[in-house]
Amino acid sequence: MSRVSNQINQRQRSKENPLVLGTFGELTLRYLTGTLGPKNQVEVNGYGGGTYNNWFQINITKPAWIIVTKGGPRPNYIQTSVYDLNHNPVNGLPIFQADSVADGRSLTTGDVYFPYLNTAMSRQSDLYNTYDRIRLDRGDDRYYPLQAGSYLLCVSSTRNERIDYSVGVVVEFVQTELYLALEDFSLFLQETTIDPVTTVTVESPVTADVSISSEPGRPNGFTQTECVINSGVTVTILSGSEWLIGDETGSGGDLANDYFLIEFGEGYLETNHDHTLSEWRDAWIAQHHPDDRFPDLFIPLTNRP
Repeated sequence: MSRVSNQINQRQRSKENPLVLGTFGELTLRYLTGTLGPKNQVEVNGYGGGTYNNWFQINITKPAWIIVTKGGPRPNYIQTSVYDLNHNPVNGLPIFQADSVADGRSLTTGDVYFPYLNTAMSRQSDLYNTYDRIRLDRGDDRYYPLQAGSYLLCVSSTRNERIDYSVGVVVEFVQTELYLALEDFSLFLQETTIDPVTTVTVESPVTADVSISSEPGRPNGFTQTECVINSGVTVTILSGSEWLIGDETGSGGDLANDYFLIEFGEGYLETNHDHTLSEWRDAWIAQHHPDDRFPDLFIPLTNRP
């Protein structure tokens, strides 16, 4: 587990002075263990001791999902809650215990994959007030990532007895880069010259529907540097046609340096909420002692090897 040295024990902690796990800006995994429940020991004014709640604080520097999963030995006897410390008063954020959003089958378990299961909700509302048809969750505010700030995790006992617990925490950030994986690079066609005779110039922003290859003998389209397509407008690329968005240099029509720029609209990358086991293992190895084995309780949450 993660080793945190602090002089104050959990019995002396509350939501006012939680144990700070750290400030994170990249994929992070933490494995928390402890004991909850009453304890019979000599106190200043008699007998007592122990605690029913353990408090932890997580700081994130950019939008992220906080995934909380319970491990052994008796997960049904403990409760996990997440609170948003960026508002006054403190508002609790539920954790998805059941999820209506399914996305195929997991490659690691073969079960139907629920991408947001055990993830702290971004909002308490269950209204689809930001409907977006291209999103996996159709724009439901609860599924959006948590914003940068501080969040409180409380691990509680539901029994009046001593209970050992283990809880896994994953802080997973919104993907900002995409990579193209090609088995054969020769299959990727790259334009090097623009022929004005066979090319239709598509001006940006596009304010009306455009169909590339609408004119005989002019099957290609070209837009300088970047292209903005206004809402409700469609650019159609017919079969056998190409649309190139890039930079020109000189007067001969030669293109600039060889590169590909792939960019998606705001919020699009948030629809892809994959959890890759190899990336989680790499993050664990980088952030923990070599003797700390990767906890098995994280594996069922992943859907990619």
